[in-house]
Amino acid sequence: MLIMSAGAFAQSPAAEPDQTPASAPSSRTAGDIKTELIKQMQNDGYLSERMAQEVAGKYVSPNDFRETAAGAVKAEASQPSVWSRYMSWVNLIKVVAVICFLVVFYETVLKVAKALWTHVIKVPTIVYQLVFLSLTGLGTLWPAAIWPSQAFYLALFCGFANVLLVAWIADTYKVVPETLKKMIPLFCRAPASTACALGMVYFGALALMHQSSIFGFFAAVCLSGVLSFYMVYTPGTLYLKLDERMLKGVVFGHLIVLAAYCIVRTNGIHWESIQYFEAGLEYYCTIGLALALLIGASPWPSRAHRNRYLALFVVLAILASLGYLFLDLKVIASILLCFFVLLVLEWIVYLGFKTNMLIGAGALGASLYAIAVLLEKYSSLIILSGS
Repeated sequence: MLIMSAGAFAQSPAAEPDQTPASAPSSRTAGDIKTELIKQMQNDGYLSERMAQEVAGKYVSPNDFRETAAGAVKAEASQPSVWSRYMSWVNLIKVVAVICFLVVFYETVLKVAKALWTHVIKVPTIVYQLVFLSLTGLGTLWPAAIWPSQAFYLALFCGFANVLLVAWIADTYKVVPETLKKMIPLFCRAPASTACALGMVYFGALALMHQSSIFGFFAAVCLSGVLSFYMVYTPGTLYLKLDERMLKGVVFGHLIVLAAYCIVRTNGIHWESIQYFEAGLEYYCTIGLALALLIGASPWPSRAHRNRYLALFVVLAILASLGYLFLDLKVIASILLCFFVLLVLEWIVYLGFKTNMLIGAGALGASLYAIAVLLEKYSSLIILSGS
């Protein structure tokens, strides 16, 4: 027995699974893995240098470098769930106690709130407006100084809050629009287009400052507004509005903008900042051009220069097909060709029903069936996501 026990003790060190050789390399920490992944995404072009710094500040903490990845997984698995942490009998008793206190002191709380409200409403509105505008302006220009890990989202919120606050001030004090009319004579003749021009400059500057395609998209929206193609929001509804009296300006204005963009992109002109405006130009401005052409070339109702718009749309459809095949302008071409198909359907219905109702119904049915078959087989060719 003594010999067997000695043999067992002699073999016990080799049986310990947790013992590792001294020459084994140290495990990588979770911080090393996260940092390497962020650097790789930056090198591949998915993140700019500024965005990479913000992502690292948000998702990489000093604690990530103090434990290995396996240890972090074990620690996370051992932590209790959010439900078990907050949904307990102790917390339930606390909530009931707070409700009881509110019931007892309801009248007192109401009196205090009314007393505070009387002092709040005595402060002039302009004071609140200027205070809010100062805070949102600070958050727009220096978001990293306020909240480093969420700097971009803070700048995004404050950037749109600035627009709402300026609109609030202009609506409250009529002297503001009157002053703008005196300073900018064009504001008297075309207030909507002038406001969109100011918005284009504002959102364009924010897009370059924060390297954001979201601000760049709204800069393109404002650019289309300058050309009388608007995005209008009313409570519960977001719709696109086109001033038909300015149809020629909408068509040729968007055509010039998109032609310039296509020239810059296809000729290999290196302009890094244009990537922040790609989504707005390729989607929104293309939809503005295609919708204006669809209205201008539509057989209902009969418009002046309809045949010219129709010929222009046919030429653009041919150029879009060539751009799709040879110039990698797939998003713009896909949108233009989709609207061109709608125009072809309109003319088929118009000519068919003008001849005979049965002929019109048959032509419409055959066209829709052919489109359905083509979409079933070749829908993957419609590319609505940029590279």
